[in-house]
Amino acid sequence: MLKGRWLFTLLFALLRKPSLWSTSIKQIFILAKNRWQATPPFLPFPSSDFLEFRIITYQGEAEKLPDVDVVIRWLTWVADLEKSKI
Repeated sequence: MLKGRWLFTLLFALLRKPSLWSTSIKQIFILAKNRWQATPPFLPFPSSDFLEFRIITYQGEAEKLPDVDVVIRWLTWVADLEKSKI
């Protein structure tokens, strides 16, 4: 479901926002499927069912991934939320 070009675009956008690096790394592990280290490719990706559910609840269709700007705004919101809990 995750497309390489989309991931590359997201990574490039994140490289320009160092303030979101720690938040994005935390979110990778929070959203990763259980026991990801025990199943190939041994990367902390969310399960495809969970990802499809989240995309459908966000935009009503699973065929198109959300805009990278939307993901950046979401990570910014999460970072602000983390700061407010301190």
